[in-house]
Amino acid sequence: MISIGKAALVLAILWLGFAPAAQAVEIPIPTQAEWADAKKSVKLANGISLAYVEMGNSEGPPTLLIHGYTDNSRSWSLVAPNLKKRRLLAIDLRGHGKSDAPDCCYAYTDFANDASLFLDAMGIAKADVIGHSLGSLAAQLLAAQHPDKVRSLVLVSSTTAVGGGPGTWLWDNVTKLKAPIDPESQFMKDWYANPNPVDGDFLTRERTESAAVPIHVWLGVLWGTLVGDLTPTTPLVKAPILVLWGEKDGLFDLTHQEKLEKAYPDAVFQVFAGAGHNMFWEFPDKAASLIDEFLDLDLDPPPAGDDGSGAEDGTTGDPAPAQP
Repeated sequence: MISIGKAALVLAILWLGFAPAAQAVEIPIPTQAEWADAKKSVKLANGISLAYVEMGNSEGPPTLLIHGYTDNSRSWSLVAPNLKKRRLLAIDLRGHGKSDAPDCCYAYTDFANDASLFLDAMGIAKADVIGHSLGSLAAQLLAAQHPDKVRSLVLVSSTTAVGGGPGTWLWDNVTKLKAPIDPESQFMKDWYANPNPVDGDFLTRERTESAAVPIHVWLGVLWGTLVGDLTPTTPLVKAPILVLWGEKDGLFDLTHQEKLEKAYPDAVFQVFAGAGHNMFWEFPDKAASLIDEFLDLDLDPPPAGDDGSGAEDGTTGDPAPAQP
């Protein structure tokens, strides 16, 4: 005879066996006015609290979005609507947006380590990773240090070594900054200048939030980019790579793209004619379409004897250059 307690246990096990899978929920993409208040926060194992915005399909492929220097998660707001079938997690890097801004440190290793710990904190074993500018360098290092955590990698306006230093426009302007920074100053307008129109409400909010980044963060990142060179780490990156670049990028010009091509000869490169460093703000629909198409590819290694190109005529099968 089965006791009541044992019967209850058997019923519980049977219920769990037939319990429905988690239902996908579409997490709304915040409007520009809602963005700052939509941020959540998670404390990482290293004690740093990172702010982030989660949106899209709660059961979709996890996709980590890493913004650029003095931007924040809002940077991805224009492309997010066309990527919402994914579980999008857009973080504020340390020192940016609503994340903690410790006195130290702001090297690529710090940003990459935070990103890795963020994935751990969110319970994500492997993700697609998309990075812009500074975020693309953090993404490269994340993929090099933790190849098991990065399924695919999208580098937007990227390089392997920023360079710069005294005598360059960025160095000479950033090292002169004093708090409070005026978002309407000529430097900030130049910092957020684009060769093509960008949503005005977005750009005003982005520039205002950038001006609120503490001076020690501006300087910490600047020094980190000066001494950081990821070239030696690139052979450690195993994830398939898509590179998006605007041909009028004033920060990372053609010489930087040649560095990337040498470092990642198997990467897919897409050039946006007439676009600048923030081409995914200038042409968000086109950028999102290319990203989505790339991430939808079957990125598992091809069977032995198959070069993975999908072509039988000797062509690469790579997409044509992007024309906005």
